[in-house]
Amino acid sequence: MKILGISCGRKMSNSEILVKEALMGAEEAGAEVELIRLHDLTLKPCTGCNACVINLFEKCGAGECVIKDDDFAFIDEKIMECDGLIIGSPIYEKSPSGLLKILNDRMGPSHDVAFRMIAKQMREERGITTGKGPDERSFKTRAASLIAVGGSEWDNLALPMMHLFALSLQINVVDKMLVNWVGLPGAIVFKEDALAKARKSGKHVAESLKKPAEQMEFIGEQGLCPICHSKLVEVREDNKNFPAICGICGVRGTLNMVDNKVTFTIADEDRAHSHVLLSGKFGHAAELKEVSLKPNPKINELPERLAKYRSYLTYSKPER
Repeated sequence: MKILGISCGRKMSNSEILVKEALMGAEEAGAEVELIRLHDLTLKPCTGCNACVINLFEKCGAGECVIKDDDFAFIDEKIMECDGLIIGSPIYEKSPSGLLKILNDRMGPSHDVAFRMIAKQMREERGITTGKGPDERSFKTRAASLIAVGGSEWDNLALPMMHLFALSLQINVVDKMLVNWVGLPGAIVFKEDALAKARKSGKHVAESLKKPAEQMEFIGEQGLCPICHSKLVEVREDNKNFPAICGICGVRGTLNMVDNKVTFTIADEDRAHSHVLLSGKFGHAAELKEVSLKPNPKINELPERLAKYRSYLTYSKPER
C-alpha cells in the first residue's frame, strides 16, 4: 500500500507540515509513503486541444497529453502508482493553489475513470491488442484526504476545488480538513489539535485502503450534500423540479429549512446522477456525446463564420 502526499504550498510551511503529519499517520498504519511538492515541478497549463481525449476514443490509445516538455508525465506516473493521496494546499483568494488547478486540468477527462472504462471496452470490441491503452492502474480502489490551510475564513472554494481533483479519478475522499487562522509560516506547529487531526486523517486513509470501497467511511465534517459531503450547493431557479445542485458532484435536489437548519434533499432515483458514482459519470459521457460533441449540421460553414474573428485585432505581447 503506497500513499502519496502532494504539497501545493511553500517548502516547510503550514500545508506541507500537515501533509507530513498525515503521512506519518499513514506510516503508522503500515503504508509506504512519498512526498511531492508541486513547486518543485514544471507544469504547463492545459491548452484545451482535446488531443488526449481524441487519442483515448478515436485512436483507442492511452489518452496521453501532447505536451511533453514539462514534468506532467512524472507526477502522472506517481499518481497512477499510488493507492492513496494526501493533498494539502494553502488557500489563496478562497481557493487552493493555482498549481493544483493546472494539474487538475491536465488530468482532465482523459483520466476520468468512466472515460477510460469506455475506451478499454472500445479496444476490446475492436479486437485491438497492440499499442498502449488506458492505464489499468486507473481502475483500482483508492482513497484520499484533503487538507486546506488559510489565514482567515476566506475559504469557501478551497475544499470544493480540491475535491474536484479526486472526482474524475474516482478516488474516495474519506476526510477533509479546513484549518483557518494560520497566516504565518510554520505557525501550524502550535496548533496541536490540527496536527493530531492530520495524523488521524492520514492513518484513516491507510486503514480505508484495507476495505472495499463501499465500506470506506467519511470522517470529516458533514456537508450539505449527503453523497460528497460538499457544503457548496448552487440555487438554480430555472429548474423548478430541481432548484438546487451540488457544486461538486452535480447531483440535483431541493433545499429546505428544517428546525432552523438548511437541508439538501436528494430523491433516491436521482442519487445515481452524482459524479462521485460511476453511473453519474457514464451519464455525463453520454450527454457529451449527444450534445456538445455532436457536430453542428452547418459544420461546413465554420471556416467562413470564423474568418471575421481571425482578422479582428492582433494580440498585444511584451517586447522580448
